This record gives sequence, C-alpha cells and structure tokens, in this order.
Amino acid sequence: MNAIIDFRQPHRVTLAPRLFEVTDAWDCSWLYRDQTRQLSVPDGYRWDGASIPRSAWSIIGLTPSGEMDGPSLAHDSLYRSKGGRKVDALHNCKITNENGNAVFISRSEADWLIAATMKCAKVKPRKRIAVYVIVRIGGGIHWGGPMPYRNA
Repeated sequence: MNAIIDFRQPHRVTLAPRLFEVTDAWDCSWLYRDQTRQLSVPDGYRWDGASIPRSAWSIIGLTPSGEMDGPSLAHDSLYRSKGGRKVDALHNCKITNENGNAVFISRSEADWLIAATMKCAKVKPRKRIAVYVIVRIGGGIHWGGPMPYRNA
C-alpha cells in the first residue's frame, strides 16, 4: 500500500525566478510498499521548483511555484541526492524510516511521491498525470545529477 501520511506546503522565499529557499524546516512522510518514510528538509535549503523544462510547464498549465512548492521540493531533494545515495548532495536533508534510520529510496518511489503530493496539493488529475509521465520518461538523466544552484 502507498499513501501520504503527512504533507504541507513549505514556507519559502523566492531568491530568483527559478530559485527558492526553505525558510522553516519542512517534513513530508509517506507509506510506500508498506514502508514508512520521512523526508526532512532544513531551513535554508534551496531548490529550483522542479527541473521540468519550462516549455513543458506552459503546455501542462502549471508553474514551478505555488501549488507545486511541496511536491517539487520533495522530488528535487530526492533526485539531487539520488534517493539519499549521494550524501554530499543531501545538504542536511534526511530520508528516514519509522525508526529514524537513514534509508535510500528508488527513483520510481521519488516519482510516485511527486504525483502523490501533487494530489495532496489539489493539483488537477490531468496535470498530475502529465508531470508524472514527464518525470518517468525524462527524469533519469537528472537522477543524482548536479545541483543547478548552490546550497549553503
């Protein structure tokens, strides 16, 4: 069974047109294949609001901020760290299980998470499906890829 346990939009500031910073520590927890997970993101963490090409955003009818803040924050932090495998890319984010132990997650779990958190954020179904298909098809080249910005 897969389900979101706890989700809320993060508090953030816009630093540049494609750069956001968390201003208050943020958490998201979920159940995936009967395993409880939690992603903890510290204040000061920076992300680009999803790395989907901007041309795709206009076709889908979404912007990388607003309703996409939480879903893109979760997805970007997991992608940049390759599901926790690239420790230097975690930038003090933590991916843990119900016992507080660090865990690695798969790319497919990260992609499921963006779709599931988009549902929590009340993104329309056709837009959720479009984003999910885009990240499944094109996201592999970004899995564990370099940060397009610098985290402190």
